[in-house]
Amino acid sequence: MRTIYNLSYALALSIFLWTTASAQTLEDISEKWIYAVEIDGVLCGYAESHTTIIKENGKEFIKSDDEVIAKLSVLNGGVDMKIEHHILVDRETENPVSIERVVSTTAEIYASSRFENGKAYFSNQREGEMREIELEPGVIIENTLSYPHLFKDFILNTETEKSYRVFDDMQGIVVLKNYKRIGAEELYLAGKKYQTTVVEEINHELGTTTKLWLSNKNSFPLKIGILNRIIYLSDESVKKRIQTVNMDNSLFAKVDEIISNVHDISFMKVEGTISSAGEWITPESLNCPGQKFEGTVTNNMIEGVFEIEKQDYNGENAPSFPPNLNDENLQKYLEPERLIESDHTVLIAEAKQITGGAENAWEAAVRLSKWVSENIHGAVPGGTSAINTYNTREGECGSHSRLLTAFCRAVGIPARLSVGCMYTSIMGGSFGQHAWTEVYMGDAGWIAVDATANEIDFVDAGHIRLGENCSFNPKEMKILEYKLASGNSSEFVPEEMQKYLGKYLHQARNNIFEIRFQDGSLAVEIPGGQVLALFPPDEEGILYPKMTRQLNFSFENDMFGNIAQMKLQQVIPLGKKFEQDSIGNDVPEELKPLLGNYWLAQAQANFKVIFENGTLAVNDPLANKVIKLPEQNEAGFWKDEFGKNEIEFVKNDVGEVTRMMIYSNVYLKKINN
Repeated sequence: MRTIYNLSYALALSIFLWTTASAQTLEDISEKWIYAVEIDGVLCGYAESHTTIIKENGKEFIKSDDEVIAKLSVLNGGVDMKIEHHILVDRETENPVSIERVVSTTAEIYASSRFENGKAYFSNQREGEMREIELEPGVIIENTLSYPHLFKDFILNTETEKSYRVFDDMQGIVVLKNYKRIGAEELYLAGKKYQTTVVEEINHELGTTTKLWLSNKNSFPLKIGILNRIIYLSDESVKKRIQTVNMDNSLFAKVDEIISNVHDISFMKVEGTISSAGEWITPESLNCPGQKFEGTVTNNMIEGVFEIEKQDYNGENAPSFPPNLNDENLQKYLEPERLIESDHTVLIAEAKQITGGAENAWEAAVRLSKWVSENIHGAVPGGTSAINTYNTREGECGSHSRLLTAFCRAVGIPARLSVGCMYTSIMGGSFGQHAWTEVYMGDAGWIAVDATANEIDFVDAGHIRLGENCSFNPKEMKILEYKLASGNSSEFVPEEMQKYLGKYLHQARNNIFEIRFQDGSLAVEIPGGQVLALFPPDEEGILYPKMTRQLNFSFENDMFGNIAQMKLQQVIPLGKKFEQDSIGNDVPEELKPLLGNYWLAQAQANFKVIFENGTLAVNDPLANKVIKLPEQNEAGFWKDEFGKNEIEFVKNDVGEVTRMMIYSNVYLKKINN
């Protein structure tokens, strides 16, 4: 689980940034507004709005073009976000005529709405057909330039509570929003004093509670608070003061309990207080096969105790393949949707290739899960969408899960995302936001698998399911009890494993890796508090962590047959950027496809492969030097000039180089106790 950043969190952030981007009265409109964005008390972004008045067919419209920048990181990986918002409002009626929104991370999330004669025309694709939606009387199309309904009811008429049916122009549906008056407050922002009415908004579709400070003069929101973020009116200086905010504290909860063999967790009892957004959660929705919840849920604040049992499924009575399921309730889980492009010809062809000859739907689903687990490397930020993840071959948990979901739907297996949290030994033991996949297996119902965690045909009991499109923002988590399937908590070490035990010195960094026997298997403690259970050595004597294949460990003996040092190999994938620099005539033809820029997402760094002085080389921005690649071995790997690392260039089906894989090798001397 390299990262577990959830897209619904980004969507919730973007939605409430948009609501501030242009808010002002239609009578007294400014050409420019700036808002600051704080998360966990860190100034990490801003929203800038430019508005103009235009005339068409004798009518005046207000055109607003807004941009939002937010700098975020998760597990040391950058997940910067850019949001664009374009709105056209009829100045006379104060009704929106059109709204367009774009969220950009590693993939683009797009939505466009046009309004005419009591209908909305909605699309979530730039060139896609617009879906016609009949809007019943009373449905509000929110005008974020002036919020006339809130001004009328809460400022002029001093309502204390009111509900509205509002068109959600990101999803193309009508949602219920409830508002309560909280009180009045004087704010001092951007050098001015403002008198405000404070209201609380509950969105019954997203499951969010938002606090809004509305100007008494014109009702635009001067300040907004939602979850752990505050957005408020500011000035131009905010642009120079923003910094990256570490989201780890928002997405992880430490429990100070290290369980190395996560795959073996068969039962867990956890007490938690969790805030969630993205969908409306109830106590009933938290009870599902393998999971029992006792407690309360108040406006998506979850407080109670979860009991989770690992569900074992062996494919008994699985549907045929391809499945023949006649259930209207499953139809939505067979269709493409935003970021899950199961109708993409490339994904369909690949899914059919992987599942060819499968005896039943379960065998097909497990094959697809295995392919995703073995071929998609962990990275922050991730591929986000299914097709982008497939093309880049990297992503976080949401990327893995969307690709597997798209693969399954492409061959007729109903599939959906499951979102919540997962226990890992990160940070000395913690629960972190996570997503995995559920596949429908007829009489057996929905079966969970987790390709990100290399649990290709199961999920361990450290997974807590909150919903299909929600976020995990923990306040407190505590493990009350857990069990391992093997029941092996003995400290007895099998004789064949004893030789590996001990401490190994990483001399360059002056830190210690320790191999121990824990929870029934060998495990490695990585400096910083993470402990990873290891599979037994393979035929070549290599030990792989059960959670990932991006690390491996092998050992070298001294002249007496005792282990002298451990080789730590880390596999680092870098996606190629296809904007190509000019290539000189001196470059050999076979090397030309290798040249170019390769992006290391975790470090936000660009590595450049060049041909210099008759030799292939890599310009490493982290080491701030050019490293020569003087020779290529029989396996096709290039060794660096120091004999330390190896590099592989990966091609797609048409022979284009799409990735560079760096196999970084570090040798750690065993310390004799």
